[in-house]
Amino acid sequence: MVPPASSRPFERGRRSAGSSVAARVSAVAVAVLLVAYLAVSFNYAERLSRVERSEIERAASYVAASHEDVTFETADGLTLRGWWFPAAEARGRAAVLVHGKDQNRIDSSFNAGRIARTLLSRGYSVLLFDLRGHGESDGLRWGLGEKEAYDVAAAVDLAAEKAGLPRSRVALVAESMGAGSALMALAHVPDVGPVVTDSAYADGNTVVGEIAPAVSGLPDWFTPGMVLMAKLFFAIDLAAVRPVDQVKALPDKAFLFIHCQEDSTVFVHHAHDLRAASASPRSELWIAPDCGHVRAYSRHPAEWEARVLAFLERELGE
Repeated sequence: MVPPASSRPFERGRRSAGSSVAARVSAVAVAVLLVAYLAVSFNYAERLSRVERSEIERAASYVAASHEDVTFETADGLTLRGWWFPAAEARGRAAVLVHGKDQNRIDSSFNAGRIARTLLSRGYSVLLFDLRGHGESDGLRWGLGEKEAYDVAAAVDLAAEKAGLPRSRVALVAESMGAGSALMALAHVPDVGPVVTDSAYADGNTVVGEIAPAVSGLPDWFTPGMVLMAKLFFAIDLAAVRPVDQVKALPDKAFLFIHCQEDSTVFVHHAHDLRAASASPRSELWIAPDCGHVRAYSRHPAEWEARVLAFLERELGE
C-alpha cells in the first residue's frame, strides 16, 4: 500500500536523521580509534627511544695501567665522558671505539676493552667514551645515530687533539648503533681516517621497519605511528638516518664492514648495501659465519683481530 503523500516527507526526515546519527557515530568511532592509535604509538616511541643506562663495571685498568679521565662537549651542547689511553710508544696513530645501544665505553658487545688493549699494544692511542644517554655521559634518549653523530665527531676531534695528530690519522672502530653513528658522523668529520664497522645498518627507516614489531610486540602497522611520534615529540627523524649516503659521499675513504650472516637484529643485507655504496677499491666486506648480532668478535676473535689490524695498518702504516 502506498503511504499518503503527506507522510512521505516525515519518512524521508526519519531516514535523514538516522543517516546523520550513523555518520556521527562512525566519525566518533574513527576519532577514538585514531586517538588510541596515536596514544599507543606515542608510548611506543617514548619507550623505544629511552636508553637503558648500564653502569660501568670494569675499571680503566682493565685496558691499561694508566689513563686520563676526559670530559668533552658535543656541538649540540651535551657533556660526554670517557677515558684516554696514550700509546706507550707513540706511532702517529689513534683510534676511537664506539659502543652500541644500552652499553658503555668498556662493557660492550664486541668487548671494547679487549679491543682497546690490542690496539694499544700495536701503538695506537685509544679513546673510549660513553655515547649520549649511556654510561656517565649526559642525555636521556638515543636516536639511531642522527644526534649521536655529534658525539662521535667530538670524540674524533678530542682524540686528534690529545694525540697531536690530524684527524686523518684517527681510525674509527664501532659496533651496531655506534657503527651507524660513526658513519653518520662522517658528515661532520669527513677527513677522519679508516672506518671499521661491526653490524652497522644502512638506513634508519629500513632497520626499524624490519625489527620494530619483534621488539615491541605490536603489529607492523604501528611502526609508522611510532616513527611519526618520535619525530614530533622527541626530535628523532629516522628518515634522516642514512649511513649509506655518508659512505657514498666519500668515494676515496676506505671502510671495513663486518657483519654476521645470521644477524637477526640488523639483517645482513645492510652490510652488502654499505659495501656497494663505497666506491673505494680499498674497502672490504667480511661476512662472518655462525654468529649473531655483533658476535663476530666473540665467535671468531683471532680472525676479527687479524682482519681489523691488517686493514688499519695498511691504511695508517705499521
